[in-house]
Amino acid sequence: QNDKDWQAIQKKYAKDREKLAQEQMRVYREKGINPFGSCLPTLVQFPIIIGLYQSIIRALATTPLDLLKLSRSINTDLLDVANLIPLNSNFLWMNLGQPESVAIFGIGLPTLAIVVAITTYIQSKLTLPTSTNPNDQSAAMGQSMAYTMPLMLGWFALTFPSGLAVYFVTSNVLGIIQYAAQGKANWSNLLPKGMRKS
Repeated sequence: QNDKDWQAIQKKYAKDREKLAQEQMRVYREKGINPFGSCLPTLVQFPIIIGLYQSIIRALATTPLDLLKLSRSINTDLLDVANLIPLNSNFLWMNLGQPESVAIFGIGLPTLAIVVAITTYIQSKLTLPTSTNPNDQSAAMGQSMAYTMPLMLGWFALTFPSGLAVYFVTSNVLGIIQYAAQGKANWSNLLPKGMRKS
């Protein structure tokens, strides 16, 4: 829908915000645009993230006391309980039970948290529908989420065990690949507004 059509709709329903929102949703349905398409994949993951965080915290015990708590959480009916307790909680350079940072020139850099923020930002921008209307509320919300979610997930990756950050990165990369394979990725959203083709 071009700007003139949108301005006509805004002028027609200027005094009735509810009708304007209904008309906007009707136009979105006609065009096949989901206004929440960019934030929904991230929000759907939150229950998984919470469960994953709890399982990582419990399974990757960092102290003997944590191992004792773990033994209470494991089903006692299992015969081979000793094999359920992980002997190695490392993956690549990281201890999955601890927040990750890599020392470069003696300075600890949270590389995984940075990668989480970047991949979340890219995924959010690729799934965000382009809107030429500056007054489009759902586009403004999508833009806000495209900046808020990467910062929030980056903070989680910085403060929570790195196993959670590995999940974030894997999920984001697979989401980007999925959108690209389906031809739904909006690559122009990654460019600054002045460099985008009209």
